[in-house]
This record gives sequence, C-alpha cells and structure tokens, in this order.
Amino acid sequence: MIGIRPPIVSALEALKPKAQWTLGGDSYADLQWLDQIQTKPTEQEVEEKIAELKYQEEVNVYQEKRKLEYPDWEDQLDKIYHSGIDAWKTDIKAIKDKYPKQTMDATELQKRKDAAIFEMQKRNYIVAVARLAQYELSAGVKEEGNPWNGTYIVEPLRIWVNGERNPLIVQDETEREAAQEVINNTPQAVKDSVSS
Repeated sequence: MIGIRPPIVSALEALKPKAQWTLGGDSYADLQWLDQIQTKPTEQEVEEKIAELKYQEEVNVYQEKRKLEYPDWEDQLDKIYHSGIDAWKTDIKAIKDKYPKQTMDATELQKRKDAAIFEMQKRNYIVAVARLAQYELSAGVKEEGNPWNGTYIVEPLRIWVNGERNPLIVQDETEREAAQEVINNTPQAVKDSVSS
C-alpha cells in the first residue's frame, strides 16, 4: 500500500519492476539508480505514477468496506445451507449495492497527474531560486555599503588550484547553470503561483 512506505518506492516498483536502486530519503533527488538494464524513470514519470497509485488506492476503498461487512465464510455457508443460495445472494447483493465497485475516471486521473506535475515544478522552482540566491563561490560576498572597498564578508575562492580550475567553483557553476535551466523551463503559471 502506498501509505505504509514512501510513495516513491511504490511508484518505482510499479514503473520499473525488479530494478536496482537505492533511496537515501523520500524524494526523487534522493534516488540513486543502480540498474544496468532498465533506465531510470524521469521525475515526471514518478510523480504521475504516485498520483495514479494514490487515486487507485482511493478507488479501491470499496473493497475494504465490503470485506468488513461480509459475514465470515462459515456464516455464509450456513446461510446457503439453511436458506438457500438465493437468500445468500440477496444478503451479498445488499452489501455490494451499499459499496458499489469504483473505477478510475480517465479525466480525474489526468487532472491528478497534472496537479502532481504542477506541484513538482513548483518545488523544483523554489529550490532553483534558492540555489541562485546563494553567493557565487568565485565572487565571495562584499561588505554592504561600498562594494569597491575590497572588504569581504566571505572571501572568494581561488579560481585555480594546482593548475586546474577549483573543483568547488566548477561544481558551484554547474549547480547554478542547472538551477537557471529549471527556472527558464518553469511554466509562467507555476512561477506566478509561487510569487502570489
């Protein structure tokens, strides 16, 4: 069931059965893909599958409600023996009518998937904006007031270390580029929902 463990686990098992991966938390960012045969699903695929599984779980609630009202097998067999199969069918039908079988509606499912993708984009946008708000390691942080006075609150890192570009600066630049790409690709409606 999806409520017992992180939803991403159920989604990964449904999308890529028997794939090899590890999860260091409960989000896509914590996923380390180890499988050499199956490709890693995208974050969007995982979010859509989570939405689908949650909806399916809601739809299947009728089954649990029926189970709770059905008499145990001994009582059902006793009813058939003493009152006949038609009397038993009448009792069972009343329970089935009380909790009718539910099915997933395609329009509702798509609506839920769209909402899940919107929330994923919103989360990713917020993280990207926060990442870009951090100072650049190569620039440091100058003292406020007079940016030309040469006084730093945080000294910039050296760009070159042992004849190579500083790996911390390279990583900082790579993360900043990725964050900017997320921001550039975020739909305006998502951006507006964050700023409102």
